[in-house]
Amino acid sequence: MHFLFYVQAAKGGGVSVGSLDSKDTRHLFDTNAQAWYAPPGFLLFVRDGSLMAQSFDAGKVELRGDPVRIAEGVMLDQMNRTAWSTAGTGILAYRSGASALNQMAWFDRSGKPLGTAGPRARFFNPELSPDGKQVAFQQVDQQTGNLDVWLLDLTRGEPRRFTFDPAVDTIPRWSPDGKQIIFQSNRDGPFNIYQKLSSGAGSEGGLFPSLVSVGPQDWSADGRFLVYAVVDAKGNWQLSVLPMSGERKLIPFVENEANNYHAQFSHDSRWTAYASNESGRYEVYVQSFPAGNGKFQVSTNGGVQPRWRRDGKELFYLALDRKLMAVPVRGASTLEFGAGVPLFEARMELGTTVSTGWMQQYDVAPDGQRFLLNLEPDSAASPIRVVLNWNAGLKK
Repeated sequence: MHFLFYVQAAKGGGVSVGSLDSKDTRHLFDTNAQAWYAPPGFLLFVRDGSLMAQSFDAGKVELRGDPVRIAEGVMLDQMNRTAWSTAGTGILAYRSGASALNQMAWFDRSGKPLGTAGPRARFFNPELSPDGKQVAFQQVDQQTGNLDVWLLDLTRGEPRRFTFDPAVDTIPRWSPDGKQIIFQSNRDGPFNIYQKLSSGAGSEGGLFPSLVSVGPQDWSADGRFLVYAVVDAKGNWQLSVLPMSGERKLIPFVENEANNYHAQFSHDSRWTAYASNESGRYEVYVQSFPAGNGKFQVSTNGGVQPRWRRDGKELFYLALDRKLMAVPVRGASTLEFGAGVPLFEARMELGTTVSTGWMQQYDVAPDGQRFLLNLEPDSAASPIRVVLNWNAGLKK
């Protein structure tokens, strides 16, 4: 039995085929988006905005003939994924239009729009600089489909590219003094953490080598620690801590049978908020740091994407119904959490997703009175089209 998979890499990316009975794989063709098998024997994939079909011998696991264009103007999302579905009756449905573009925008606590930030683009994972004058994010190159880190000057509204390696560079995080940016990259194999001066000067050095993928989460306000997510032997994401000075010995922080992500240090670096599905659904928890002997569940009906207010007096998170929640926080060595208050519905890109590639899709102004949101694309601009007998006349 064989399966198709998409490889996103600095070199050799594209669609390949693997087997459940062997470790051998075969590269089929280069592309910046995944492909799907469609009965009675075709591969469907996007090339230059067109949906293509090519005959595929599933028994011999090989392509035949040349690809044929069957639809135009197929939309790609922020992860170079396409939306289509086929039926055995020869009906094809797909979402059309220009590639989905996001927009960063400011909102007050009532959800009132306060203005946009920067142009529309295919980007995600925004992170405000400590002084609030810039935002770092990852952006998809419209031509190559590659991901790089970009910076946006919020005063001038001008974005500039920050990383230039042909590998995938994602999840930027600022140092507390704003002089450094760490990010995730697969330029040397597994996704590891790299560091670069925020001015753009100098080289991009790795923080530490790892044989498994790791993703940066947050940098403590005192600059001493980095919390990151690492995949375990069962494929779950656990949280560990890396000292940023002295011996860089990895310290396990949250380990269980669940996925743990979206970690954020408190303003005094004594607590860490994170999302976990240890209860069966994602909830927001707060755990003391570094001892880890105090733990609270903050959300009550599901939650992801926690962020602290800069002074530690509130903790925000996104409920599973997309309500942005504000939770009052009192105390220091011992925390007390008030009842969560819904502020407004936040229509953010991938608002309730927790995975290796997605972090908080919003950030909070230091005083907690404004929110910078990564708004999801307007679905009305990408209608669904239907093609009848799409495979008529195609040769298997």
